[in-house]
Amino acid sequence: MKTLITLAAILFATTASAEVKIVNAGSDTGAFRQVLTTIGETIDHTFIQANNPVTAYTYMQGDDILTVWSSEWPGNNDMQSPTIDATNLVALMTYETMICSRTFTSLSDMSGKQVKLATWGSEPVAKFLTTLGTTHNIDFVVVPFGGSGSTTKGYIAGDADTVFTITTRLTAIQEDSATACIAFSDEGDLGFRFVDAIATVNADATITEQLRSTVATLSTSTEWLDAFSGTSTYVGGTEANVSMFNEAVVNFSK
Repeated sequence: MKTLITLAAILFATTASAEVKIVNAGSDTGAFRQVLTTIGETIDHTFIQANNPVTAYTYMQGDDILTVWSSEWPGNNDMQSPTIDATNLVALMTYETMICSRTFTSLSDMSGKQVKLATWGSEPVAKFLTTLGTTHNIDFVVVPFGGSGSTTKGYIAGDADTVFTITTRLTAIQEDSATACIAFSDEGDLGFRFVDAIATVNADATITEQLRSTVATLSTSTEWLDAFSGTSTYVGGTEANVSMFNEAVVNFSK
């Protein structure tokens, strides 16, 4: 699979003259960093670790920017977000979610109890957990972290006995032998998944199309499929992809 990545890098280098500025709006241990670092290995770039979307947006005034932008963020009227549309959407990534615990064996086992839950401090996540708690008579007390990577580390360290996170963290979570993963979005237990856009900002059509080709190549590699197990990658600024992102924005805004 290294050959695929090398070929993508050669293709990009021979057709693009501009250096891409990669801006990571997520944490330095989360999935956004992992995605952007993987793409960055194939292209000439500079990397900015912004840690949050507010700071990240301040770096988006120049040209030829690549970022990952959560569909959680455009629905927040207090936060500035770049426009994500058919012209600049490189790919969508959808992340399935799960709840795991070293204390409980099912959602029904949590009924009537207060459950300290590790996850990251996101308003849509909080709304989802409130609804889930009401449905199953669970009082979730969130222990907030900065992203999926730090959430996993916090759970493994024992900061909480239950965790809500993306299924790409399954292998790491299961390093704790006492853990049982008890609910999954892709099995219908949880009505929540993340939809994130890999997108360019202020880049011309040539750069954007070359990045689409690069991600298309990467997303079929064993490296990518292993690193992002439990996700689906949809390349291109198609009507279906743009609609999927916009629908997620609306759902997160409710």
